[in-house]
Amino acid sequence: MAETSPSNALEKIPTKNHSGEIHSSMAPILLALAITLCLGGLLIPPLAFLGFPLLIFSIFNWVKEDVKQWKHRTLPIEGEWNNSRWAMIWIIVTEVVVFASFFAYWFWAKWHTVSWEGAVGGTWPAEGVSHNLSLVTLNTAVLISSGFIAHKGIQNLGKGNVKRAKSLIAATILLGLIFLGIQIFEYSHAAFTWDSHAYGTAFFALTGLHGLHVLLGVIGFIVSWTLIQKGYFLPNRHESLHAIGWYWHFVDVIWILLYLIVYLEVI
Repeated sequence: MAETSPSNALEKIPTKNHSGEIHSSMAPILLALAITLCLGGLLIPPLAFLGFPLLIFSIFNWVKEDVKQWKHRTLPIEGEWNNSRWAMIWIIVTEVVVFASFFAYWFWAKWHTVSWEGAVGGTWPAEGVSHNLSLVTLNTAVLISSGFIAHKGIQNLGKGNVKRAKSLIAATILLGLIFLGIQIFEYSHAAFTWDSHAYGTAFFALTGLHGLHVLLGVIGFIVSWTLIQKGYFLPNRHESLHAIGWYWHFVDVIWILLYLIVYLEVI
């Protein structure tokens, strides 16, 4: 006999082409409140101390609730894309626009600093700024390697090699955390801050935004590893893991651009 859903479990919503699902949850409301408090913290700092813990709490509970629902979901039709892949395509499209605006600011600030008549003037990078290119190159290798490992992990799960897939996804998570650790080390040893000059603002905005995306990707892989461990991600049901893999490759591509433009200054 099939396991019955708890009181807050899925309710099927029949539609013309598919069945949707809803369940009672306070997580979206708490997340919206947390984001509002964090943004308010930019003007009133104490609000951030309230918003950030609430942000972590709400994300954790939303993910926890979603994981609990997996055992109640039906298997996808073979060869058919589900909503997670289409959703990730649109997420990546919007993120391309976001990063494009940040890169636009980078080039504008550079032009404003060194070329515009009547500008504050100076050099780009700003005087006294130097990057540990050996460390940054190592970090680049770490992140790019994690992309290949994640791809292999997804492939192994599709082939039914669950144990191997778990190991590779765990390795991806570890490499993502190492990348973030090295980035934090780089920040802590930087001779400038985001408000030191235009270069500092552009540098921390771009690399910090990317670091946030790496963190989100790591969280996605942790959730995926949990779903594999619980047996909810199967060789014939892991479309969401494919979507997270696409996101991780997008993060890799953005970092390569950052490495070339921000650190090596090829443009």
